[in-house]
Amino acid sequence: MTTSSSQKQIGFWLLIGVVMIFFQVLIGGITRLTESGLSITEWNVVMGSLPPMNSTEWNRVYAEYMQSPQGKIMNSDITLAGFKNIFWWEWIHRLWARLFAPVFLIPFLCFLFRKMIERKLMWKLIFVFILGGLQGALGWFMVSTGLKDVPWVSPYSLCAHLLLATILFAYLLWLALEQFFPKSESQNVITDKSASIFSKSILAIIFIQLGLGAFMAGGVAPAAIWYPTWPKIGNDWIPENVFMFSNPLWHTLLENPAFVQLLHRSTAYLLLILIIWLWMKRKNYSANKSAVVMMNFLFAMIFVQATLGIVTVILSVGSVPVLWGVLHQAGGLITFTFAVILVYFLSERIKSPAKI
Repeated sequence: MTTSSSQKQIGFWLLIGVVMIFFQVLIGGITRLTESGLSITEWNVVMGSLPPMNSTEWNRVYAEYMQSPQGKIMNSDITLAGFKNIFWWEWIHRLWARLFAPVFLIPFLCFLFRKMIERKLMWKLIFVFILGGLQGALGWFMVSTGLKDVPWVSPYSLCAHLLLATILFAYLLWLALEQFFPKSESQNVITDKSASIFSKSILAIIFIQLGLGAFMAGGVAPAAIWYPTWPKIGNDWIPENVFMFSNPLWHTLLENPAFVQLLHRSTAYLLLILIIWLWMKRKNYSANKSAVVMMNFLFAMIFVQATLGIVTVILSVGSVPVLWGVLHQAGGLITFTFAVILVYFLSERIKSPAKI
């Protein structure tokens, strides 16, 4: 039987998962921008948790990397010291991913043993484990493709990996919100369906924008470095080669830096307009104080995120700056977080916020 106290305990546990995924996405961004993702050429779930412990082991993993496509083609002149720099980021990325299993499984079994988890929630949590397993499998598949014929990871794989992590992030956050702000059984709670639909549209566009970000930073030559200018894209508002493609159309357009830049920037401008419009209408939802607070947060964050995006693209001369690229990715995820919470607070039959 669940109580308010047990709901809060479960809620805080779920929030730990949300925070862990947030940092995992950022570590993944660093791994991508430092081109560290292919530095570990084997997948060993147990022993792979330990880094090389002596010079013999370091020389072994270094030699294995030098036999990989990336080692042969892109980093043929990398030294052992340089290899260690990229190795550590990928090792941290994998270790952080492995920590999810004990952090989720041990509390889950404890809550289950104490009968704190209702059947409906239990199935939702099992679905979380399934999503986590799929994410791990997709991560290894993504890396394995770059260890065979080509010395890089496909931007399509990067996009899928990022968006699946974002889905898991949103799902866990939603479950946590259900623990702290449970649905009301009363039909007397005032809701605004039009605002709810509008906020869901904003959330969906932010989700798409995060995926486009993977194409901006992914690939052999990231789209961001082709046009390090703003507000124009190069010398034009719309680059003349933006629609250069061959069959199949969709596949080629997403590999065209001009098209990706135009689409990513246009989506950002669209989000800016939509969020400003929603914020200007916030007085219409004054009875829903939690939603109004989130509208204010979302309004402020979209300007921060836009600024981070502009700085990142301007500084992407030759390569995407790691610091600004990761800050921009963090800003995108924070914006997405505010949008998820806003959608929840605008959904039907929400009780007054419980004290946390």
